[in-house]
Amino acid sequence: MDQTRPLSDLSSLGQGDPARISPAPVLAVVQSRFRLAVPQDEAPAVWQEGLGGLFDWLGIDAELVPAERPRRLPRLGEWALGPVPGAPVFAPWIGWSPVAFQHGGLASLPQAQFVASYLVDHARSAGPGQSGVDCVLMSPHPATCSTDEAGGVPLPRAGVLKAMIRTAHAEGRERLAIILSARQRNAVAAMLLAAGKGLTREGPAIEILTIEEALTPLTAARAPWDAIIAMPDLRGTVFTLLARASGVRGGWPMLWLSGEGALRLVTCEAAGEGMSRLPLDAQALIHALALALNSGGAGRVAWRLHHDWARLRDSGVTTAARGGNDAPYEKIAGDAEFLAMLRQGAAVSKRPQASWRALDDASVAISGTQTPSLRIVS
Repeated sequence: MDQTRPLSDLSSLGQGDPARISPAPVLAVVQSRFRLAVPQDEAPAVWQEGLGGLFDWLGIDAELVPAERPRRLPRLGEWALGPVPGAPVFAPWIGWSPVAFQHGGLASLPQAQFVASYLVDHARSAGPGQSGVDCVLMSPHPATCSTDEAGGVPLPRAGVLKAMIRTAHAEGRERLAIILSARQRNAVAAMLLAAGKGLTREGPAIEILTIEEALTPLTAARAPWDAIIAMPDLRGTVFTLLARASGVRGGWPMLWLSGEGALRLVTCEAAGEGMSRLPLDAQALIHALALALNSGGAGRVAWRLHHDWARLRDSGVTTAARGGNDAPYEKIAGDAEFLAMLRQGAAVSKRPQASWRALDDASVAISGTQTPSLRIVS
């Protein structure tokens, strides 16, 4: 295979099962109350107050249960290894750096099959390249990558790669880039060929790029993809370039997922080294909660939360982590003030707002119906 040319379209590759990929499970278990596992002793008061205020405003009868704490690894993030069954751990005040995934990953990384961080922001002005951003950055967990031979480069397991592509497909992403090293390209392309048309035919258009080939589009005002899979050692580079191009200086909501796409943990991804405790970031909290609500079957409430956030942003209100000088009408609010304005319905914009691909389709969310065809309510 030519190693100098990106594999730009895999829709016609392979001879596998042509069946369409199911974008969601056909069976959902829904609790009578929305449940989150929260490490209460680790949660800063301002984050707890912000979360509680959003629950009250949304009218959610939330059940916050203590996250299980295993006996080993007595570190700040050890609770991430033992979530309560059926309740993901919710801790967006914890920031994980993308560089923590390099060289096999830090020993204290939470367990998961892959991670997905969401870069989403409203249009900052009417200028070129400022039309808003909606992108998901995924990576296989370093623990799921292995080498076939001595001196080889780590590669994700085929099942993990398929799970990430299915996630992009389920969210309706249209263009997916897989960014890796030149030595990984042929092996990853072979995995996709072996997966067959069932994985690639009706999903997003896929490009396989080396990091050198991806640098120019990543530094543009807006990357040409709405989904990116970056190998763990390259995640820090891709994250930094996307953050710089978008102007988003705050944390991104970060999901830690099992191979079946089940949500285990919600944190944020932020620049730095290893794990850190983040100051209150109102917009990261809003987005992280919307993702958790959507995953927990409360798609209608998640849609409302994001929609009202978008209207407030469209009214010119933002926070320092996402502010800029792009719009003369922009108001920089404190994070606690931003949350208060959201709850008070301070948005003046009446324009239709763009949906967020990470959430259920608006027509599904508004009607209150769910994608699974069978629901078990306990």
